[in-house]
Amino acid sequence: MYIIESPRLILRPPSQIDDLLIHNLHNDPFVVNTIRDGLNSTMEQSKAALLNFTNHWQHHRFGLWMVFVKDEGTARKFAGYSGLMCSGTYRPDNPDDLPGDPNYVEMITGLHLLASGRAIGVEAGMAVLKFSFEVLKQDKVTAFILPTNKRSLIKNKKIGFVYIGDIIHKNRTWSRFEVSALTALMADNVRVFSCKDPEMRSFGLGSRP
Repeated sequence: MYIIESPRLILRPPSQIDDLLIHNLHNDPFVVNTIRDGLNSTMEQSKAALLNFTNHWQHHRFGLWMVFVKDEGTARKFAGYSGLMCSGTYRPDNPDDLPGDPNYVEMITGLHLLASGRAIGVEAGMAVLKFSFEVLKQDKVTAFILPTNKRSLIKNKKIGFVYIGDIIHKNRTWSRFEVSALTALMADNVRVFSCKDPEMRSFGLGSRP
């Protein structure tokens, strides 16, 4: 597994101790209204979501990163998550999964309202795309966004996503976007580390098995 460092952020894979962070994020009123159809998350649902995130890393060796804002080089303030998940293949029997090509990799972002207006989503997204195209060597990344989620629409367009068309899922319209290495805006000043690297201790993250 990998940790990503950008100028202001540290992105690390989720761990089993992150259930409260995920629970608080999924109950942030902004996230509830823009991503979760107005429904708050129970602790059991938050733990299930976290398990889904960690299982994805184990199966695919990439996934969602927990995004932390740095303070004097150390991860301090949890802002949310951003990363990549397989679309259409990971949970094919789950009715909540959006339909997609089995080869799609989808960018997913969920950030606290307090992270709004600081370009944290843009910086995290640029770092994730750099990892996607330069480390994973993927051809493209897809995003499905509700037209009412203006913040995500603006963020994704800023980092190079191009509108492809609309789909209907669970009686709702989703805008579908794609980005390739040719159109992506990727950060130059990003470092990628193995989670076993001792240097991770300098970020306050420690070494992970």
